[in-house]
Amino acid sequence: MLQVSASELPKDFYKIMDTAQKEAVIVRKNNLDYVAIISMEDYEELISLKNQRLKKLADEIGHEAREKGLTSEILEDILNSDDYYL
Repeated sequence: MLQVSASELPKDFYKIMDTAQKEAVIVRKNNLDYVAIISMEDYEELISLKNQRLKKLADEIGHEAREKGLTSEILEDILNSDDYYL
């Protein structure tokens, strides 16, 4: 994995973008990892994995809520209540 400083980024931008097609490039700022530059393929894979995890979590929470007696009607009442705040 290539690491570059933020100050190197402007002068080597196209080279860094080409490298990111093959491996992640970490941009460091003030001696800390600041951002990662990755290929669109890797980005889309990360988004897909994140969405799968979120759906699994939502399914687990929904299942637990149903087991504890939460129905669509009860949920609608809660959401329409003046006592409910987001």
